[in-house]
Amino acid sequence: MGNNLLEKPMDKPPEYFVLDWKEGTKLIPEQTDFYIEVDSMGKQNVLALVNERKAPVLYSADIATPVCADGECKLMNIKFYWTLLGEYAGYDRYPMMPLTKHDHDEFDTADYQKLHNLLADDKNLMGRRRIDQLVEKPKMRTVNGVDAVSGATIARVKESVVSGALYSCYTAWHLVYGDIQEQLKTHTLSILDKQMTLDMLYSINPEYQIFAMEHMDAADYKEHYVQLAKVFRTSTPLVRSIIAKRFTSKFKDAPTMQRLFWEAFDEVDTSSRSLMMKYLDEAPDYVADILSTKLSSMSKNQLRSFLGYLSTGERMNSETRNNLLEFANSENETYSYLIIEFLENTK
Repeated sequence: MGNNLLEKPMDKPPEYFVLDWKEGTKLIPEQTDFYIEVDSMGKQNVLALVNERKAPVLYSADIATPVCADGECKLMNIKFYWTLLGEYAGYDRYPMMPLTKHDHDEFDTADYQKLHNLLADDKNLMGRRRIDQLVEKPKMRTVNGVDAVSGATIARVKESVVSGALYSCYTAWHLVYGDIQEQLKTHTLSILDKQMTLDMLYSINPEYQIFAMEHMDAADYKEHYVQLAKVFRTSTPLVRSIIAKRFTSKFKDAPTMQRLFWEAFDEVDTSSRSLMMKYLDEAPDYVADILSTKLSSMSKNQLRSFLGYLSTGERMNSETRNNLLEFANSENETYSYLIIEFLENTK
């Protein structure tokens, strides 16, 4: 097997993959100085898969490692992929060399998917336990110089591993999450350029998006504010919180650029909406009009915060008042009474 399998360009995504794959992508394998040390098998090279700009897009390694259980050992052949930040990106299996369980039963489709789900879980318990701590009354033995384990898998990890393949799952997880992760991230940082940063921003990977924002300057924020607003609408609460804490300062001298973020108010989670409320005093005046059309999406506390904001300064124009009146007169709004009280007190 070995790295010869990667001599051809890679023009399709791995069979099991966590990232987005753009149509027409073609990646060329290049040697790196990195390797994974595999017990009894020695050093196995890690390759960079680079695009037409010679910039890495993925890292990959063909792995052959012994897997032993109940006194029998077989080779596990698998190809792992890592992201530019050293995170698990996916894997490819080898149809002619299938992964196996006890009694030489081959993995089925559900087993391969379960392994993929496990490898995508960087917080799995097996990261904090030795293999012998994951089985009940384990029996340790040595076969051809390799540790073998037998015993029933403990309940806390049983649901996340392939039945009958604990050792294979354990071995694969620790190969993916070994020292190689930090080495790959450090390498990416050493060659990072603006285009790589923007590629990450325009991806759907939240970790890439966070990394990109950490390496963008003020000009980048303004040039790519439309994409940042899209990320704000569609990404995770953690990514949104980072953006929400920055958009009033990053676009302080360009208030029109904030509009897309405030217009997304009713598309994001309630925690993100609450965080946005904290920056109302720094927001452009037009935000009052925008939020007055999104009252139905506000929690009780968020609505009170918004009304408190309106009560200070000259922030309520006729359009905002009309939107408040419409909400107050609705029979389907639980918190309409708050608007009624507010309007009566601001006549």
